[in-house]
Amino acid sequence: MTTIGIPKGLFYFEHHLLWESFFYNLGCDVEVSDDTNKEILDCGVKYCSNETCLPVKVFHGHAYSLKDRVDYIFIPRYTSVDKNEYTCPKFCGLPDMTLLNLKRQFKVLEVKINMDAKPEETLKSLQEIATALKINYPDVVEAFKAALETYNNNKRNTGISEAHLNSNIAQTAISLLGHPYMIYDSYLNMKLIDKLKARNITVFTPRDINHETKRKNAYPFEGKIFWDVGFDLLGSAFTFASSPGIKGMIYLTPFACGVDAFVLEFIERRLKEQYNTPLLKLTIDEHTGEAGFDTRLEAFLDMIG
Repeated sequence: MTTIGIPKGLFYFEHHLLWESFFYNLGCDVEVSDDTNKEILDCGVKYCSNETCLPVKVFHGHAYSLKDRVDYIFIPRYTSVDKNEYTCPKFCGLPDMTLLNLKRQFKVLEVKINMDAKPEETLKSLQEIATALKINYPDVVEAFKAALETYNNNKRNTGISEAHLNSNIAQTAISLLGHPYMIYDSYLNMKLIDKLKARNITVFTPRDINHETKRKNAYPFEGKIFWDVGFDLLGSAFTFASSPGIKGMIYLTPFACGVDAFVLEFIERRLKEQYNTPLLKLTIDEHTGEAGFDTRLEAFLDMIG
């Protein structure tokens, strides 16, 4: 039986259910890399250039950790996941970048996702999956459709509307913003969510707000072409800022992230002009020390009371 490896980084935190279901439907074994740790981080740093952002370095470490345990490593090529929305450029070339940096030490399977301009690319890439795995093409397409239905059904049950946000706040609450692979990787975020919950603070993330609300409040890009994560972050920031139950906002960003630099400018400017929500920006790279991280966090939490 063919074993497919899925690195636990980048796309994993939003789409793992889709891809795990897809390969299970094909009758494959699926092996996910371990949680991020120092060994995985150090490996990624070794193989990537200094200019590479931290989450991509970590992804390389995850891919490398799987190379001797699986037949193929799955790295999708995301360009666009919805109309008028585009991914961060690093997702567009991720399969090529990973193979090049890791010296082609393993075989990669990819599925192309470009829903804005070329949705037909997905079906063409499924043909390549069928050829590589020696599975009938119609069976691969059906497996993908079933996985997509599972993913969409699960996604529909997540997130609340703006009107219901305040009714879900029963104690001190803060909003935590950032890319999913920063927010939900407890090694990269230095167990930030656990630290907040240990102080009896309720944590809200973009995942807690439904898709329609985030797009409606994504000032000043609502209805325009923009990055998908940019829509999520702008829409979430201004939804949370409008809620009196949210006492503060933390933005977790990897060093030298171009998308975050752009999005943060709009968030910081509008929070000063229109809202009264304190904002703490925490920048992370492979050299960030936990002591300094905790000191800034404690000072912010003391300020918001």
